[in-house]
Amino acid sequence: MKWIETEETVRFNEVDEWGMAWHGHYVAWFEAGRMDLLRRFDLMPYQMVELGYIAPVIRLECDFKHPAKCGDRIIIRTTVVKPEIAALKFSFKIQLKANQTLLARGESTQVLLTSDKKKMIYSISGELEKRISNLASYCRQA
Repeated sequence: MKWIETEETVRFNEVDEWGMAWHGHYVAWFEAGRMDLLRRFDLMPYQMVELGYIAPVIRLECDFKHPAKCGDRIIIRTTVVKPEIAALKFSFKIQLKANQTLLARGESTQVLLTSDKKKMIYSISGELEKRISNLASYCRQA
């Protein structure tokens, strides 16, 4: 499986009273990694809308392993797990850059809907299928 790596620094406004990154910021970091991956395959939200689709998150999971602290350099690793019919499933790992300590891991699932919000039941086609296939093929590489 191939991962895209996005680097961030934990900012002062992202830590709580105890000096640890507030749990909600991990989701924002997942999103930064997801956007970095989607950008590479022309699958940004506005591009999906232009193709007539939206992709709301229907499931989000995060397992916290070790706290990040202000000033830590982190690496957000993002990949796509084999897409299900009309859905995208992303996998994430957040690690310290310095020593690769695992801070959190998670997954999110987005269902693909037509822009009129009718759930797609059958497989996708056309340009969206091509872009998602390119994304999935890339992420399957070792």
